Amino acid sequence: MENFNEFEANGKVPNKDSGSIISHSFEIYKSIFIYPLIAGIIFFIGISIMFSITGLWAAMIDISQNSGAGGYDVDAYNELYRGTPFLTFAGGASLFNVLLFSPLVVGTIFIAHKKNLNQQIQFSDLFIGFRQNFLNIALYGLIFAIASGISSWMFYVPAVFIMPFLFLGFPFLLFQNKTAFEALKNSIEIVKNNYTDFLVINLLAYLCSILGFFGCCIGIIITYMFYYSTMYSAYCAYVALPRQIDTN
Repeated sequence: MENFNEFEANGKVPNKDSGSIISHSFEIYKSIFIYPLIAGIIFFIGISIMFSITGLWAAMIDISQNSGAGGYDVDAYNELYRGTPFLTFAGGASLFNVLLFSPLVVGTIFIAHKKNLNQQIQFSDLFIGFRQNFLNIALYGLIFAIASGISSWMFYVPAVFIMPFLFLGFPFLLFQNKTAFEALKNSIEIVKNNYTDFLVINLLAYLCSILGFFGCCIGIIITYMFYYSTMYSAYCAYVALPRQIDTN
């Protein structure tokens, strides 16, 4: 297990402003993007397998094809949503999403940290979230997903104002081994005192992360993790620069 209970000034620490933090994150991310790319491929394969096993993928494709000629088939979609199998499959897929994706987010943050300190990066670093503090990482991922989902259902506008409060949670889980609720509390405490800054940082990080959509959509696999990499830069600026002190 990696321990992060001391700090040092070896790496670069951005200033407490959105421009410096986004720039810091970009400089790191462009050097490590292959790892977020691998994380994206792993996640895509995992969720595809999950959808195939449950039959949800085939059901959605069938409805989409049937609706193509005659327009949006409201009855068909309502029948799918009302079906217990759909709710079970969708719920299982969502939980699988959290269990697989959240540790990969933490792995991306860890790799960004090692790059910032000019330490040697190993492929296994991407999976640190599965080895360390996994239950709290998964629980926080669930909280993050619920907050994001509810905000998205309300036409995305609330997400702009709510998601900044969760922005530092994953770094707290990794570097200070916090519980999910401690990480949430610490993140909210820092963000509420610098809310305008985090509002801008969150929005800019999100916009940068979806740039891949302009690359025939497939480019999103490369860029989408930038949002989470920016969490590391913000943590360095507003909390401290952690260092790895030993590996057991």
